[in-house]
Amino acid sequence: MTPQQRTAIRVVVGLLVASLAAGVGFALLTLVFRNDVLAYQLARQPGADRAALQRTLWTRPVPILAVAVLYLWVTRQLLAGVAAAYRRVRIVSAFGFVAVAYLFVAAEYPAWLRGLQAVQLLLLALLVLAVNRPVVRSAFPRVPDPRPRNRKAAWLLVGTAPVVAELTLGTIPLRMAWVLLIFTPLYGGGALFVREIVRRAGGGYANLLLMGVAYGIVEEGLVLQSLTSPHLYHAAGWAPRLLGVNTDYTLLNLVYHAVFSVTVPVVMVELCFPGHGQRPYLRRGGLIATGLIALAGAGIVRLTVPPAEDPGYTMPLAAVLVFAAAALAVTVVALRVHVPAASPARPPSAPVVAAVAGAGVLLFFGLAWPFGGATGPVFTHGTWSLLPMAAAAALVVALVYWLRRWSAAAQWTREHLVAACTGALVGHTVFGLAAQADGAADRLFLAAVAAATLALGTAAIRRPVAPVLLA
Repeated sequence: MTPQQRTAIRVVVGLLVASLAAGVGFALLTLVFRNDVLAYQLARQPGADRAALQRTLWTRPVPILAVAVLYLWVTRQLLAGVAAAYRRVRIVSAFGFVAVAYLFVAAEYPAWLRGLQAVQLLLLALLVLAVNRPVVRSAFPRVPDPRPRNRKAAWLLVGTAPVVAELTLGTIPLRMAWVLLIFTPLYGGGALFVREIVRRAGGGYANLLLMGVAYGIVEEGLVLQSLTSPHLYHAAGWAPRLLGVNTDYTLLNLVYHAVFSVTVPVVMVELCFPGHGQRPYLRRGGLIATGLIALAGAGIVRLTVPPAEDPGYTMPLAAVLVFAAAALAVTVVALRVHVPAASPARPPSAPVVAAVAGAGVLLFFGLAWPFGGATGPVFTHGTWSLLPMAAAAALVVALVYWLRRWSAAAQWTREHLVAACTGALVGHTVFGLAAQADGAADRLFLAAVAAATLALGTAAIRRPVAPVLLA
């Protein structure tokens, strides 16, 4: 490293530390003078929820203080010439500038605090310029990454996940198909991100299912607030609530997201690209970008769906913390725990596997999802609703048990995997046709989707090498 490069890097470090100091100062002043800040915000937003604003005053500074520790670690690595630290500084400086600029323009804080924001914004702008100077970039030359990637598979998964999760069930009618654009960053980015981190950790299908549960907790619990909302989708009346949680809705959607938002789309795409196997589709930069896109998608859905569908409801802070902890715990288990192989059992023929998967999905939905004018599962009310819920949970356990045993056998082939996905998808769409379709056009569409899925799945079972053509 040349003297000019060292000097330029020291300038970057100085700006990094200065912007960090400004951020920490802003966080501390916000906490110390929180009552004054709250009074200012209430004066600007007379109809705002006081409790929600109070939570924001506490939750925004905490990440800033946490990032301070990360900054100190990155600074030491940057001075040591670590290329990964340089990439982190470039990313953090750009996103930090955008975040502070948003807060500054939003004018949610008094003028004396906005002055400190302006200083931090200036420091971040200088940091962005300094860290991207040619002399600094030359100190961290890019090393070619020999690891394979598969952009086609990644994009296919991004497009497949929201279609499977929403459109082919009929929850989004054809006349509102444009809504998929709102959900794609969350569903598509989320499914791809989950697939990448699970495969990087060496996880199998059981780990994918567990990460799908974590995804469901995040989407339904933290983004849509549907697991605790007393109004959204009338889910609070489906079955007895437990500690403020909509029990039947939670059971239905955590299973649904694990299977149809994550695992089935991932398996379908992997079947289309058998030559790539279970290796990651993305390199590190792509993984980071995907995670950020999924996070942005969660923000988009949070800002659009709950205000329109469930205005006025804000989930209690305790519930937010519980769901966040639950999602984190499930994620740790999914990525750190190696699920042992099940005791093998000879699988039936592929058509039988398809029939079992399809019938199982139909029966699960029929037990857990109120339809046909019912206000509770299988037209039950009150504590009686717990019976079909228990049956639905037992069905899930039985299906997972036998699918794991069958797939552990030497006789299990890609044909069986195709059959399982085909059956599940057909059962999923048939239920949507019977219970969710909104009008003749939607019924025709879902019937066509079910027929096409069955035809394509049957063809793939008979000619299992056909998906290789997409690789």
